[in-house]
Amino acid sequence: MDIETELSRIIPVIEKIRQKSGIPLSIDTYKSDVAEKALMSGADIVNDISGLNFDPKMTEVIKKHGASAVLMHIQGTPENMQKNPTYGNMIEEILVYLVRAADKLSKLGVDRAKIALDPGIGFGKSWQKNYDILRYLKEFKSAGYPLLVGPSRKSFIGNLLNLPVDERLEGTLAAVTGSVLNGADIVRVHDVKETYRAVRVADKIVGKK
Repeated sequence: MDIETELSRIIPVIEKIRQKSGIPLSIDTYKSDVAEKALMSGADIVNDISGLNFDPKMTEVIKKHGASAVLMHIQGTPENMQKNPTYGNMIEEILVYLVRAADKLSKLGVDRAKIALDPGIGFGKSWQKNYDILRYLKEFKSAGYPLLVGPSRKSFIGNLLNLPVDERLEGTLAAVTGSVLNGADIVRVHDVKETYRAVRVADKIVGKK
């Protein structure tokens, strides 16, 4: 999608939401020009699926606006990421990728608490490997940054249960609960009400208030 099309779709939405609410808003883009205009329009967080790797100007835009950032791991690009993704040690490789990205921001003075790491469920991983990420999620906590996971309705659930997208709620809740128990601080989901209830219980199990 070209920049002008992307801006025409998101900026009016950000502006309308900001007129009615002060709730934190995230812009999902790897283009620095889009991120900058979104932040100027009222967005608070940049969610970069490339972990700052697709656009070298993104780091400075985040710093300039004092934004928070979600840095995700991806192998390849959105166009080719699922064409035979391969790893040596997947967890270690993802962790190194994410820490390198996060350190770019922290070295510029961005508060580490404002930088979240996302291992990138479904982005350049075979569907089976996504379960390994959730199983070893605690490994990513060693980096000392907040951890975000986005398992909602994704194909690793559908492939295991042989279910279409609109029938993956139970699988999503199981994945979210496992993520929280293994250290996730933030979960990105579609079914907010149901997930909120599941997360409250999972938080209680791990001792969060």
